[in-house]
Amino acid sequence: MAYDPTYLGQNLNERTRKATHEFAVEMTQIIALKVNALNGSRTFVQFGQAGLEIFEREAIEACKFVYNLTGQHAGEPYNQLAFCIGQMIKNMVSAMNEKAAQSAVGGADVVNRMRDEMESRRDHLLADFKNGMMGSERLKKDPVVSIVANQTNSPGSIQQVGVGDFSPNAFIENHQKLIDVVNEALTSPEYQKLSAEQKDAFKDVADTLLEEAKKDKPDPGKLKRWGDRLVALTKELGLHVAATAIFHIMTGIFPAG
Repeated sequence: MAYDPTYLGQNLNERTRKATHEFAVEMTQIIALKVNALNGSRTFVQFGQAGLEIFEREAIEACKFVYNLTGQHAGEPYNQLAFCIGQMIKNMVSAMNEKAAQSAVGGADVVNRMRDEMESRRDHLLADFKNGMMGSERLKKDPVVSIVANQTNSPGSIQQVGVGDFSPNAFIENHQKLIDVVNEALTSPEYQKLSAEQKDAFKDVADTLLEEAKKDKPDPGKLKRWGDRLVALTKELGLHVAATAIFHIMTGIFPAG
């Protein structure tokens, strides 16, 4: 079946936006946990590590998506994929350069190293893709039954996520509780006592989790990842009541087998 080039482009644009957003959130979190964070070289090293991790994960997912949709690894699908990955690098380097410009220590050397490493990984990834490879294995399309299962959130569709499997029924029972407790944390006295940077870091992660939790059919991986991040951040910032409440609700949604 022929693929829709417009849909392909729109999906890849969203993947670029998502990678850029996640990197911005990571940098905000890193800054929030230190005093005068932008004036320490270690902060920029952490930025670089976070950027590379996000870039590699999102670039690999983009490769899988393109091949699953088109069944092709050359021509226009390859060109659109290459553009998408290139835009990820451009946007993430630009975001880190903005932080470097605000820093007394500069950080430009770390930004350059991150860009060089991203470009190296891009080149290897695209060379593999163009030759029909993904790492040491040949590219292969996901089985249709797997794709359908993930779209419908059927009980057997999600493999191990964290310490437990995603439970659609438990999500239905708990998603409003999760939304309520996160909103309560955003208006709590403990939150109001945080610095402006800490509030921004918390709100960025909370808003992303809420966006996923409000969906009828959330992405279990995203829900778990952002839930874990919010629990960790609430502990770091001293919002212990919220951390405990969010952790218990997430455990209910992802019960151990």
